Amino acid sequence: MSRNLRTVLVLVITTVVILGGVLLVQQPWKNSSATDPSGVTSIDVNLNGQAAPAVGQLATDFTATTITGDTITLSDLRGHPVWLVFGATWCVNCRAEAPDVAAVAQAYDGKVTVVTIYVGESVSTVQGYADRLGLTTPQIADTSNSIATAYAIMGIPAHFFIDSNGAIQRIVVGSVTKQNATDILNSLMG
Repeated sequence: MSRNLRTVLVLVITTVVILGGVLLVQQPWKNSSATDPSGVTSIDVNLNGQAAPAVGQLATDFTATTITGDTITLSDLRGHPVWLVFGATWCVNCRAEAPDVAAVAQAYDGKVTVVTIYVGESVSTVQGYADRLGLTTPQIADTSNSIATAYAIMGIPAHFFIDSNGAIQRIVVGSVTKQNATDILNSLMG
């Protein structure tokens, strides 16, 4: 074997070993902030053993202050359907579906209450985001993750569709389209 061929072979083997080492250290397949193809971004919320709510159960009640200073208590919204949207301003899929959520919310204004809950976000961050996008539905900055914990949110976006009696009728983890949301809301309204 010639000296040049050995040198090239050593360089190729060294390159493969280095790239393999980089992949093992970085483990991109385990990156919790990465978005997977299903449209879900993993988040780290300490659930403290909290079980996830299930379809058919009453939605976990909460009281929170919106970014405009209004107080919302979920149980006070009974009488018509509610759509809870859990997301974050930094979440790519959440940002991508925001125009569809806003369009559906506008189409169902007065018939369905859409409440967006930003997991672990500050009021000022959510306010700036909502202003830039022109969002008009109630926006809640869940700074302490208390609502996210109550709903056992482990991936965003997450959607809870609640009927007029306060029972969860559908849970969708991942992005929804305008058509998906419309179909689900129409089924809630009978």
